[in-house]
Amino acid sequence: MEIIIALAIALFSVQNNNNNTSQQLEEKEIIYNPSETRLNDIIHTQLDLSFDWKKQHVHGEALIEVKPYFYPTSTLVLDAKGFDIHLVEMNGEKLKYTYDDFYLTIELGREYNRNETYKIKINYIAKPNELNLKGSRAISQAKGLYFINPYNTEDKPQQIWTQGETEASSCWFPTIDSPNERMTQDINVTVQNRFKTLSNGLLINSIDNKDGTRTDYWSQKLAHVPYLAMLAIGEFLVTTDTWKDIDVEYFLEEEYHPYARQIFGRTPEMMQFFSDILGVEYPWEKYAQVVVRDFVSGAMENTTAVIHGEFVQMNKRELLDDHEEDIIAHELIHHWFGDLVTCESWANLPLNESFATYGEYMWRLEGFGRMAADQHLDYDLISYMNESRRKQVDMIRFDYSDKEDMFDNHSYAKGGRILHMLRNILGDDAFYNGLKKYLVQNAFSTVEIHQLRLAMEEVCGQDLNWFFNQWFLASGHPILVIDYFFENNKQIVQIEQIQDNSKTPIYKLPISIDVYVDGKPKRYEVVMNQKKQRFTFDVEGLVSNVIVDAEHMLLAQIFDEKPDSWWLNQQKAPLYMDQKLTLQNISQKNLDKAIISALKHDFWGVRILALNKAIETKTLNTTIINMIEVLAKNDDKTKVVAKAIEYLSSLPSMEKYSAFFEQKTQHLSYAISGSALLAYSKIDPSKAVKLAEKLEEDAKSALKTNIKMVYAEHGEADKMKFFVNCLETEGNYDLYRTSRTYVDFLKNQDLKVAIIGLDALEKLHQNATSWMVWVSKQLLEEMKEHFKSEVKKQKTKEFKDLASENIQRIDLILN
Repeated sequence: MEIIIALAIALFSVQNNNNNTSQQLEEKEIIYNPSETRLNDIIHTQLDLSFDWKKQHVHGEALIEVKPYFYPTSTLVLDAKGFDIHLVEMNGEKLKYTYDDFYLTIELGREYNRNETYKIKINYIAKPNELNLKGSRAISQAKGLYFINPYNTEDKPQQIWTQGETEASSCWFPTIDSPNERMTQDINVTVQNRFKTLSNGLLINSIDNKDGTRTDYWSQKLAHVPYLAMLAIGEFLVTTDTWKDIDVEYFLEEEYHPYARQIFGRTPEMMQFFSDILGVEYPWEKYAQVVVRDFVSGAMENTTAVIHGEFVQMNKRELLDDHEEDIIAHELIHHWFGDLVTCESWANLPLNESFATYGEYMWRLEGFGRMAADQHLDYDLISYMNESRRKQVDMIRFDYSDKEDMFDNHSYAKGGRILHMLRNILGDDAFYNGLKKYLVQNAFSTVEIHQLRLAMEEVCGQDLNWFFNQWFLASGHPILVIDYFFENNKQIVQIEQIQDNSKTPIYKLPISIDVYVDGKPKRYEVVMNQKKQRFTFDVEGLVSNVIVDAEHMLLAQIFDEKPDSWWLNQQKAPLYMDQKLTLQNISQKNLDKAIISALKHDFWGVRILALNKAIETKTLNTTIINMIEVLAKNDDKTKVVAKAIEYLSSLPSMEKYSAFFEQKTQHLSYAISGSALLAYSKIDPSKAVKLAEKLEEDAKSALKTNIKMVYAEHGEADKMKFFVNCLETEGNYDLYRTSRTYVDFLKNQDLKVAIIGLDALEKLHQNATSWMVWVSKQLLEEMKEHFKSEVKKQKTKEFKDLASENIQRIDLILN
């Protein structure tokens, strides 16, 4: 679930100054966040760790091997957030230090030069749970290390896990917490015998301490960035695969252990695919994936040991509807782009995240085919375009107000689309050879955007400044209006760029144009580099369609002014976007024809497009109704069946499907069962509530979502317990929808019930992190407006006063 929060990026530093001229100069000073200056270089970090569950503390001893980076120095400054420092020494001799809760500044006793290394021992206690550090939309907290169910009193496993990105590894061990630092590491971790541990690199040995605890020794001999250091502790069951001579492991809770190969089983195939297509074999010692509870991000590409949020865990019913191979591919390809070669500063984050996002497309193309890959690519375009309505910034940007601002749909979705354009412009051979050169030249080092450009130029022989300048180093995107004219046996295509050129450049756009004559296409390659251009093509015969951007690779907003006959002909074209654009652009007059054609399509995603359009337009075309009845009964894709049921439940004659809907509530697919339950609630609400009660126990995903919707619309006060339990146990991925539906439920109850229900909403707000803070504020404001309406609606003074009191209560909560 993606929630977009407005993030303001300050472009100028404004300071008060009595001197007017000086003030004007300061107001024009552009914020610039440089790469971290490297004064010292960590060579190796050794950690010995144990844990106090009751206090949620980490007891640590760090032995850090360091040398000056270039210039001689007698001081070492380490990031160490919220520690108790007990000892700092070198070679058994205590060293002088100062500590301000964020930086540990150590006096080395003499000056060291860049050819000398030394080892610092630090004994400390880390208290990450006592930190109050800001996260981001993508990474909701920044405590570095998390105790889950520390007192073993909650209905969830006990776990410890870490999340280092951006600079939170220094919440659990002292380091130089910067993306341009690299180190090897050893971690000795002592835990109770019932726990499994996972960390970077290889498990060298485990020692039974004869006191109910065990010490596991993990070692990574290949250098990586501190934010990629990880630890996970929990009662996991491990499934082992292999790829070549490398162990591939899946750590899951016992409930999901039987489905490990269904969830993660294509990982070795992905490793082979990425190794082959990139020309660089998977470079690390092992590959493990662990699923944890309450993770603060979607997943994290920790070197050799990826952490996934619990949404990746699926049972057999969930696996009927979906898979999470996109995120599995995303974190795997990070092991080349982000782990092997790392952005040197957060301003260059797209060098990590754009490639990981595009890795999802690459795997979809390999693993599921062009249609599914293009469908996913379209989701990226939608994500970026939604964000662009409120925010347009350079891809590579040093003027961010907070490094966390970089984790947005520019760095991810837009970046992936930019790489897709580059691949199409250069061709696969040049593109992948360029990536190979980039990876080989920069392996185990940090990079900025120009190193990618130079590698690509070295391979293809072209100057690519024009591409990188307009896409990576400028903001916005082209907005194109396309018109068509036919004169003297010539087909004319007129394209105009209408974006605001005070903020966005006139783009140079290589474009493929397919001109269909008598139903057969001929492709022309043109380059647009002006605000308005005409392209003329000689034709002999009847032009039946013209497709501008025939591969649909442009990152652009396009207004295509072609006739309906051409749009209908476009449904014969081979790509997913050909089908989608037809349904989007064809007139109402011919829309039913387009829907009928799309409902017959081989790819389930196109059938979904057609069903969504039928629902949106409330079409009552008899042929369409009959076709959708067949899909609801016979389609082999559960999501199509669920969507077909949704359409049938929107019809005036939906009562005739009552028995069918009721039957489908028992389907194994959560998508089908949930859709049928919601459909049935429109016919017999009270019976639907009773059905929902029976389905509750094994409900997940779409079924659980729709149970909430049925209760919100038709449930009595006794359903509050169900909602409160969901609010207290669900992770952020489900909390948004649950809290939204809970407010709908409260608004449908009488005033006293709504007031009682406000307690759970207040608790949600108090415990909220990151974007859920914003969500909970909006929901409290919505309840405030509800109580205002109750003041006007209630007839007695007692109830008017009750409503007024709770308006004041919400103001106190928000303030």
